[in-house]
Order: sequence, then C-alpha cells, then structure tokens
Amino acid sequence: MDAIKQYMKPKWVLTGVGILFTIFTLLTYAEIMNAAETGWGADNYDERDVFYEKAWAATFFLVALITIVSGQFIEGRAQAILAITIGGGNIFIFLLTVLAAGDLGYGYTDSAANWGLPMICATCMLVSGFLHLEEE
Repeated sequence: MDAIKQYMKPKWVLTGVGILFTIFTLLTYAEIMNAAETGWGADNYDERDVFYEKAWAATFFLVALITIVSGQFIEGRAQAILAITIGGGNIFIFLLTVLAAGDLGYGYTDSAANWGLPMICATCMLVSGFLHLEEE
C-alpha cells in the first residue's frame, strides 16, 4: 500500500489529470476532435450538436483549471479533499450523463473507448485523495 501511496500523490494526479482535461477540452472546442461526430455518428449530427459538445467542453475547461490549481497551490488534507471531490464529482456527472442518455446511442456513454480514460483519471483522483486524507 505504501508503494501505491508514494506514486499516487494528489499533487501530481490532480496536475496530470488537469493537463489532460485541458488538452482534450481545447481539442474539442477547436473542433480538432469532432465530438459531435463521435457522440452521434458521422451522418447523424447537426450544428446544434456541435454547439452542445463545445459548450460541454467549455464547462469542463473550468474543471480542468480547478484541478490544476488544486494540484499546484493547495496542500495537505485540503488537497486530498479536493482530489476526492473532483474525482468523485466527475464519476457522478458521468453516471448522471449515462442515465440521461438512456438508449439514445450516444457514443460517449455507449463505448468504453470514449469514457474509459476519463473514468480512470477520475478514479485515480478519488483514490489519491483517500490515500492522503490524513496528511496535514
């Protein structure tokens, strides 16, 4: 357990995940990654879908910035609590999104290839926070 704790420090998990989230949100917003096509299929999306995917990316950009700031400028128990909150919050948002998507065939909830990395990142934040919760 000590080895896992040593490598899963909230500072670096939060910072690394925040950087990944920043890159992906900017790629989505700039339409370098076509999120609407991934979500709805090549022949099944319109400009409103593009707008909603960009709006979702813009919202997650704030989460990415908060994650980086939490990793770089907060320490100890407060940082661990933020890692738990951000990681758990992302998992909760994903579960709500899955429930909202239902049987729409939305690519980001139907394919583990699309949701796997974000959920691994969120789980790592959550675990790193719990591992370091007792630190001052």
